[in-house]
Amino acid sequence: MRHIFCAAVLAIALAQVFGEDLALLGGSSLFVRRLLIYVGLFCDLFFTSQFLVGLYGASLNRKARRYFLYEGGWMDFLAAVPVLVLYSAPAVFGLVAGAPLVSGAARLSLGVRFLRFMKIFRIVPFGAAEKGLPAALVAVLITAGAFLGPVGFRGGFSESRILDGYDSSALTFASGHQEGEVLARAAREYAQTERALLLLRHSASGLYTRYEADHYGKYYGQEDYLWRRYAPFDFFFDLRPLLAEEAGRRLAYFYVLTALFSVLFISSRMRARTKRSP
Repeated sequence: MRHIFCAAVLAIALAQVFGEDLALLGGSSLFVRRLLIYVGLFCDLFFTSQFLVGLYGASLNRKARRYFLYEGGWMDFLAAVPVLVLYSAPAVFGLVAGAPLVSGAARLSLGVRFLRFMKIFRIVPFGAAEKGLPAALVAVLITAGAFLGPVGFRGGFSESRILDGYDSSALTFASGHQEGEVLARAAREYAQTERALLLLRHSASGLYTRYEADHYGKYYGQEDYLWRRYAPFDFFFDLRPLLAEEAGRRLAYFYVLTALFSVLFISSRMRARTKRSP
């Protein structure tokens, strides 16, 4: 029964990784995205407690080193503690504190969630060989993707160029602004050319908005837009398309890891069947 429960939590944890990126890609509401963050915290707390209980029990029998190095404790550690410390806990603390939905520090650690895949080695009935060298190689792959992934996933220089473009266009508009109806017409024309513009304010009064206020409250967190002020203007640019691109790249990595574990499982089952055959 305990094994079934652990397998169910693992399935939820991996589905959370997939669902969190899919929610960004599909433009889900803030409620859904927040719910997924809380689900991730629950899974990481569960896996971390499993590791700590296993380590404590092994320590009582003076077998902590054996548990960690030879009985899969290092897999339990990788699948839980780094994800909890670097992503889940900061993300939830940010929500509680009223900070962005996913803080900048937590976003840089989004790739760490892939370490949950290591838990598969502890639950799925692989053969002994797959829990040895292949597990170590997969751990290296996942860890590299987890900690180096943000460099590739975030789009790096291309994202910087896009953000610099927003700054440049906003500064150009602000430096040549007019008053009255001319300004209102210029704002509409600017919004047509700058499709990422969500909201434009002039001296704290609304000059242009792409959506109603309720829409912003339902779909946009603090990390979903870029705010720039060039007095007397406030510009708000939509970052969700950029975040969706990042999510798409992470989903591609998710598919790669899923295929890898599927191949390992099928090969282990085929070897086991071969050994049983006369």
